Amino acid sequence: MFRPVYLSGRIRSLHVLASFVIFCILLSTVRFYRQQQSRPPSIYDYTDGKTEGTWLNDTSQDVQTEETVYLRALASQYGLTKDIPWFSRRIRPTYKSKARSSMTQTSVKLLSRDFQRVRIEDEKLDLQAEKAIQLPLRRSATPDQVDVFSLIFGISTSYSRLIYSNDSLMHDWARWLTDGKGRSNGASLVLTLQQASNAELSYVSTELRQLGIDAVVLPASDNLDITARYAELLHMLSRRSDELSKEGKGKKFLSLVDDDVFFPSLAKLLGKLSKFSVKQNIYLGMPSERADWTVENNITMTYGGGAVFFTVPMANKLVQLPCLKKDKEPEGGGASRENENVYWDELLYSCVSEHTDDSLYVLPSFYVPENDYHGLRTGYEGGVQPLTLHHYKHRHSFEAWKAHMITSLCGEDCFLQRFWFKDSWILVNGHTISHYPDGVEVLPLKKSSLLVTQQNRDNERIVQTAKRLVVDAVQGRDERKVVSWTGVKQTWRLLDARTTDKGEVWQAYIKRRGLSVSYGDEDDRLPEDTVHTQEGPSDVDSIIVLIWEA
Repeated sequence: MFRPVYLSGRIRSLHVLASFVIFCILLSTVRFYRQQQSRPPSIYDYTDGKTEGTWLNDTSQDVQTEETVYLRALASQYGLTKDIPWFSRRIRPTYKSKARSSMTQTSVKLLSRDFQRVRIEDEKLDLQAEKAIQLPLRRSATPDQVDVFSLIFGISTSYSRLIYSNDSLMHDWARWLTDGKGRSNGASLVLTLQQASNAELSYVSTELRQLGIDAVVLPASDNLDITARYAELLHMLSRRSDELSKEGKGKKFLSLVDDDVFFPSLAKLLGKLSKFSVKQNIYLGMPSERADWTVENNITMTYGGGAVFFTVPMANKLVQLPCLKKDKEPEGGGASRENENVYWDELLYSCVSEHTDDSLYVLPSFYVPENDYHGLRTGYEGGVQPLTLHHYKHRHSFEAWKAHMITSLCGEDCFLQRFWFKDSWILVNGHTISHYPDGVEVLPLKKSSLLVTQQNRDNERIVQTAKRLVVDAVQGRDERKVVSWTGVKQTWRLLDARTTDKGEVWQAYIKRRGLSVSYGDEDDRLPEDTVHTQEGPSDVDSIIVLIWEA
């Protein structure tokens, strides 16, 4: 007679226990979700056009300003000091300029006040960017306005290089092989991987497709050095071009490039290529910096600088040459070289020179032999709009895809464009922000001989180029300007770039703690330099944030 009461008590206890278990599960789920939401985002999640739920829309931090959220995300991701001198400025592009200048002088100040020293852990941290200033630019094409259907590229590399630093190289490629919004820009890619497994080939193929790159990924033949692999790749590229032609997707130019070549100005590149007849045998090289040139017997020459283009007739001619026959190992194949990526273009040049009457047309990027002023810095900080960047990771520790993100907002012309502010600050857009506390002067290149003499006592200029080279005239060469200053140069380098759902581009420039030097990351002052001095050490990182408004 007591059993129903007993059973009723057990059932009630089970109900309480079940309710408690369900409550614990729900509580754990909510906590896990909130933890996922509050994690600092990976910069690789925020490419143009793919900014779902960005760091500016995080509902778990909606009581903070956008600037505060961004600074805390930077501090978490990059290990910044807890105390940070900070300044932020909004920038509004105005398209009033008729031409891209080597140096754009403005009548406004970059800093309207001193840096604000903030503590990241301060719960009441309330950061606000300074009001927008206007910067004049020439209206130019954005990546989604450039159709690159006429080009097919060939690259040979290794799986380990591709996956290094969170697939950094593939993200670089996505900036010039897509429209910046996850869709192909019409260009095609043939990629060969050395000693790659089927799983590795599949992974790379999938990643490239998800980035929006139209790519065919193939294994490279075993036991070939980089020079022989590129000779093999030329045949693969030619066959792929024929296949696309049969599909009604014919290409006009085939290109072999090093894996760390970057094309920041595709509209300008296509404009240069359009001057050549695609029905003729055209062979083009696109060297970037002085390191892409060599001097032999007092003759200045280049083999292409890791970026070589051919018309289809020229490519068909090349694959028939005896020195590039598929079943013939290239001369010197297998030889060990300190920097083997440089030398495949040398093989091509030697082969063309020996077996044809064709010349190498050269389209320079930064460096032009006629302007060979030794010791003069006219590279990334020179205000030039480059056709190519080469070995930018190794030579300059430059993360091209972050810097290039700004072009989706203000066009290709604003990449590395220089702005000279009234308060002695100079912005090289996407690269550096520099301050000259003792003043700065900007001089035309042709009037800067005194500056060159101060920087290098060797006045010899090498201007004679090889007979088989046809060097293209560089537009605006005489308009170039160089920066002259005395005393200290303080430099902030680009650390991070992200886009928002509103189309804004946020850039963070950093000056790291420790010993700072006059030229940024390396003390590259020339011997006996009495003009420039070294900045004293700092115990904190400092940040400048530029917010480019759409």
